[in-house]
Amino acid sequence: MAGPHAAAVVGGYAGTTAGQHPILGEEAAITPPLSLRSVPTFASGALATVGAMIATLGARAGTRSSRRIEPVLRTWARAWLAPAGVRLQVDGLGHVVAGQRYVIISNHQSNLDPMVHLAGLGLPLRFLAMRELFDLPLLGPALHRIGMIEVDRDQPDATAIARAVSQALADGANVFVFPEGGTSHDGSMNRFHIGAFAIAIEHGIPILPIALSGTREIWAPGSNAIRRGVVRLDIQEPIPTQGLTRLDSIRLRDQAHSAIAAVHRELADVEEA
Repeated sequence: MAGPHAAAVVGGYAGTTAGQHPILGEEAAITPPLSLRSVPTFASGALATVGAMIATLGARAGTRSSRRIEPVLRTWARAWLAPAGVRLQVDGLGHVVAGQRYVIISNHQSNLDPMVHLAGLGLPLRFLAMRELFDLPLLGPALHRIGMIEVDRDQPDATAIARAVSQALADGANVFVFPEGGTSHDGSMNRFHIGAFAIAIEHGIPILPIALSGTREIWAPGSNAIRRGVVRLDIQEPIPTQGLTRLDSIRLRDQAHSAIAAVHRELADVEEA
């Protein structure tokens, strides 16, 4: 359940890059240095992951967005954030229209990012997940039960992805993609891949851009030291896709990238002032 979210985009779709941990998404082994918060955070997260898999597999088949599944996912997310000392601030929830489904995109700074979005947005989210995760015992069936979207990193099947996205939307969920293709190792925002934007255009639903900040300072890529801190989610105005074609994917991508980058520039200016 952590693995689907430390995502990279291969051919415009989400997967996890080679050499990453199959569950947490970053480097394979736990490496020093650890902090005082590392052990309780990892212990709490591991226990919550096992509990979430059991609860999910125990749910009635077909209840991908049920009243039971969503609280399980949010509890799982908070089980990581609480011992890590994350203080979450969410701005712009007024941009989210009740009943509207979105392709949600965000910049990617840390393995904590999926947990932050699950806990902070309060929306049913279905992430694009690499195929290898679905092959794992317990985790794979749990991901299928939830309705996460399976993607083969080496040979993405656009038809299968479109079908899974359609099912997620029909189940009342939003599709979530980290369009950078992985976490930024220097804190800068990387180029976006077009997969998320092609999906939004194909299904005629808005892009919801979110500017994320603060998780890198709490759990940096390649590190296992956890330090408490403040995380911000700045939800931007949705970008409509009605009337667009796949030829508009690049323009839509650049518009969303600019919206998120503008927030980060404003935050940087405030810090320097």
